Amino acid sequence: MSEYRYYIRKTHQPSSDIVIIEVADKKGRPVFEYRPGQYAMISYRNLKGQMEDKHAFSVAASPTRRDSIVFAIKIQGLFTQGLLNLKAGDEIIVYGPYGSFIYDEKKYSDLVLIAGGIGITPFFSALNYATDLNLNNKLSLIYSAKTIKGAPLFSEIRALEKNNNNISTLFSFSEEYGISQEANILHQRINAATIKSFIGDIYGKSFFICGPNVFMSAMVTNLLSLGVSKNQIEMEEFSMIPDKDMRSRLKNAGYAVSFAVILFFISFSLINRPVAPAAIKKYNLTEISLVNQAAYSRMASIYEAKNKALTDLNTQILAGNQNVGEAPVLPAAVDITQPKNSQPINTTVVSNTVSVPASSAVTPVIVSPPVVTIKPPVSQPVSHSQPAPAPTPTTRVS
Repeated sequence: MSEYRYYIRKTHQPSSDIVIIEVADKKGRPVFEYRPGQYAMISYRNLKGQMEDKHAFSVAASPTRRDSIVFAIKIQGLFTQGLLNLKAGDEIIVYGPYGSFIYDEKKYSDLVLIAGGIGITPFFSALNYATDLNLNNKLSLIYSAKTIKGAPLFSEIRALEKNNNNISTLFSFSEEYGISQEANILHQRINAATIKSFIGDIYGKSFFICGPNVFMSAMVTNLLSLGVSKNQIEMEEFSMIPDKDMRSRLKNAGYAVSFAVILFFISFSLINRPVAPAAIKKYNLTEISLVNQAAYSRMASIYEAKNKALTDLNTQILAGNQNVGEAPVLPAAVDITQPKNSQPINTTVVSNTVSVPASSAVTPVIVSPPVVTIKPPVSQPVSHSQPAPAPTPTTRVS
């Protein structure tokens, strides 16, 4: 691979997102030889003094002009943004030429060039080349852009068309309306009908397409719908960029190896990362004991209040039945004590009835049913977060 150290002769910005750079040899020697439609790779030293990695750009100048090389570049990344910092006299490294997207005047006697945006650059080289050599080959250019400002080299192409009767052009500016009534300037997207109207018969024609990938795909679809064979279509793609020099290869290989190692360890750590067990909550046994004791005391107080209420009810019933000849059986007061083995026992309700003859004038005798008592456990439970529910006492008045 050939490397050339050139300097920037001049730069020009026809629009905010396009820069045209002309480079030449420092000692005035002719630039390297190339074919119309080929591209080169360039590198430069950035503001930090570091050499940028090489990027590929089509050569826009004619190979017949050996005093300089022209690149028309769209600003769309850090590398191209850095080109705006370069000025006349700055060094730029050019590698090349590369590519097989070549305009061969011996092979293409009737060529249709379809360009989208910055894709005009290799075709501009071919147009200049054919004009410089006064070729009789027919060149039909369809140039699509959103606006005239987004169509670099527009005025230069119009000048070439005036100087070469074998060049015909059709411009499409889809987002700019009413600026021109010329027959070869449209304000719509290129479609199959537009192409057919411009080129006429497809027989014997070849088609070159260059531009954004979406644009090229759409144009291929249009051509195929017109009956154009795939063998008649060629496209410029930078997907197969040639290898860089050995130093760049080693540098990029180092980056690749480092990235692969990092990716391996990240993947390994993610795949083999142990799943964290569910968090085990640790309880303080002393606190559990205090909570259980408080709950137990609260339950005891509740049942004590219930027993007191039943006792009051017994008293009221006794007072209400003092003059009745039949002795009622009162509900038994129930205590909440439990046996020492902490096992709840069933509450037994004993019903006693004493009958007194109606004719006798004796004082009614009230016999209270036996009282069932449940003694509290010697020790309260501490192994559970909540105490076991206490048995509910049952009373019945017979």
